[in-house]
Amino acid sequence: MSVGLHMGATWPSSQDYAARARRVWLWSAGVFGVLATAYATAIAATGGEPILLAPLAAALVVIVVLARPVVGLYLVFAAVLFLEQFDIPGISPLTSQTRFYQNVSAFTPLPLRLSACDLLILLTFASCALRHIVRHESVRRGPFAAAVMLYTGAFAVGTAIGIARGGAWDPSATLAELRGPLYVAISYFLTVDLIRDRARLSVLMWSFVLLVAGKALQGIANYIATSSMSLEAVTAHEDVIFFNVAIGLATASVVIGLRTKLSYAVIAAAPPILVAELVTQRRVGFIGLATVLLAVTILSVARERRRAFVLIALGALAVGAYVPLFWDASGAIAEPIRALRAVLNDPTVTVRDQLSDHWRVIEDKNIEFTMRQLPFTGVGLGQEYLFQEEPPRPSATFVYWRYMTHNAVLWVWLKAGPIGAFALAFLVARVLLVASSLFVRLRDGELRLAAALVVALVIAQVIFSSVELGLTYARTMVVFGVALGMVALLFDIGNRGEAPGRAPVLSA
Repeated sequence: MSVGLHMGATWPSSQDYAARARRVWLWSAGVFGVLATAYATAIAATGGEPILLAPLAAALVVIVVLARPVVGLYLVFAAVLFLEQFDIPGISPLTSQTRFYQNVSAFTPLPLRLSACDLLILLTFASCALRHIVRHESVRRGPFAAAVMLYTGAFAVGTAIGIARGGAWDPSATLAELRGPLYVAISYFLTVDLIRDRARLSVLMWSFVLLVAGKALQGIANYIATSSMSLEAVTAHEDVIFFNVAIGLATASVVIGLRTKLSYAVIAAAPPILVAELVTQRRVGFIGLATVLLAVTILSVARERRRAFVLIALGALAVGAYVPLFWDASGAIAEPIRALRAVLNDPTVTVRDQLSDHWRVIEDKNIEFTMRQLPFTGVGLGQEYLFQEEPPRPSATFVYWRYMTHNAVLWVWLKAGPIGAFALAFLVARVLLVASSLFVRLRDGELRLAAALVVALVIAQVIFSSVELGLTYARTMVVFGVALGMVALLFDIGNRGEAPGRAPVLSA
């Protein structure tokens, strides 16, 4: 058979391959030329309708992500850091008008109950899965695979409970409640699989610092532009999580004595980020910031005792001077005092804070009532929790207020019972133990900074989620999952005990 092949035909020459490549290039150029002409004509005819660019942009994203799945992870990470999930009352920045988190069916005729965020994550996941199948590679698990799967599995149990209880089970509410834990799981495994070298880890670290700094500058600009108005906030509620982590990173950089471009960037970004946190007026932000700084200080004592004690002394002096000077002050400079007064149950807090606290007090009573009625199973996903007292009607943007609670930590118990509560506690404890150990053990300063990011993010997330819907937001859960996945590279380097710069590189 092979003899007949050699006798009946000749092997293609390099000229044949070159000619074939030229034909493919010419056909491709022709197709792209026709598409470009059609788009230019359509845009001119419609007066520049931006929606016409969406299919072209989507096609380009699909091609790039299929070729390089790590780009999909970068895009998702950048998008959730920079694009608001909900409107900010009183202002309408461009970053809150993208509909990136909104189901496609909500603003197009397509009956697709997935958002652009969902689709981009699923595309990246599919690209990774395809590469594993083609290359016959096993799936990387990372140090938190069991904890993440336990957490996600608890919500699968909660879904089964919700369906089994029947009655007014709502599939739309179920999907809304499932998104958060699914974002964590998929983002975690994607990051473990794709971030296998220092260069890619550096992209995530730089993206975090620069984009959070950008959100801070945007918040300051919003504050200046609306200075004559009385607004509740000038940034999204969940932005304070990222602000706190960035300030914690700047503090860790100083304590570590890190002298790299990244450390200089995060230290330079800290002042505007702190200003943005002051003007956005979120009490939970300042409580979270204090806790993050305390955690960074405790970690630093294990390796840099002298610098840590200097930090403690400076912090004590600053707090000792600030509290008596600004206890009765008002405005942005007094926002941390406002948070302290809330913790101390000061009766002089503002009416706005009293109303907010009143709503949450009623909500907590209803949570307690539900847990007493269904202590072993919770109500399940897609089921309303039980109301002993009806709270005031919330804003129209809080659609699933009968299903989700501001206390997202207890919401996990409401939906999946003690199994869900244990899964969340186990995940948090496991991450804090491993990341803290890596911060102490690793020699490389930037890798230690990455470990500090994970510790700070977990603490800030838990504090925020104790009074807000932090475990259901797409933005926070994607960043949470990515941060957990970053630890896989740090964990591998720490276990090998080799030079950090020699981490293996995988093309993806």
